[in-house]
Amino acid sequence: MNETLLSINLNAFILRYFKDVSSMLADIGRRSRGGTMARLGTILVDLNANRRSSTDNRTNLEFYRAEVERRCGICLSDPLIYEAFTFYDREVLPYKNDDVINARAMPGAHAALQAVQDAGLRCALFTNPSFPQGAIECRMGWGDLADAPFELVTHMGNTTRCKPDATYYLEQLQVMGLKPHEVLMVGNDPKRDFPSPDCGIQTAFVGQGKPSRATWRGTMEDFARDFNAVVEAFYEHQVADELS
Repeated sequence: MNETLLSINLNAFILRYFKDVSSMLADIGRRSRGGTMARLGTILVDLNANRRSSTDNRTNLEFYRAEVERRCGICLSDPLIYEAFTFYDREVLPYKNDDVINARAMPGAHAALQAVQDAGLRCALFTNPSFPQGAIECRMGWGDLADAPFELVTHMGNTTRCKPDATYYLEQLQVMGLKPHEVLMVGNDPKRDFPSPDCGIQTAFVGQGKPSRATWRGTMEDFARDFNAVVEAFYEHQVADELS
């Protein structure tokens, strides 16, 4: 599953987080806030677009830190600077959930997780890996998902690519000891929640639109209520793929 479990104004969250981090970097480096924001924005665009060599196996966090040091002159691995940003994620960010960000559990999210758990299936949270672990955990807290039975949660520190690069998905499945044909992704982003290139992972789509690659379509509430139908559709597609 991914961020579909959390209802959030994602653009507002990204803007708020980006602005705060940029301001902190500018203050630490004694640089202009506008210039620092522009440089950080370019770094994050490059990170999300996977603009690096195919042989670059650094984690997203390592890539991000190296680029911040190269372009902004700030060493994020310095213990004092590292503590400043982890403090922000842990102690400040949780209070940023206002009426604009409006983060909360997606209707049907907890019921969907319960259906997966009741079926004895494994569940991981394949979220946006362009944020550090603390920020991801904060957002999980907003959705009352901190204690959810996720076997693995992705973040900057344990990924080497971002969605929709198939490498992002495959490296996590390798950690879990799973093959692509054994997995069902639950996503709501038609651009990012379908691996590119196609690597054999099926996707149940709970967003807007009707992507042709979707194994099943509906709302998260539908997913929870009709979970047996979702499972049936998954196996039907699996058999069809084997016969093709």
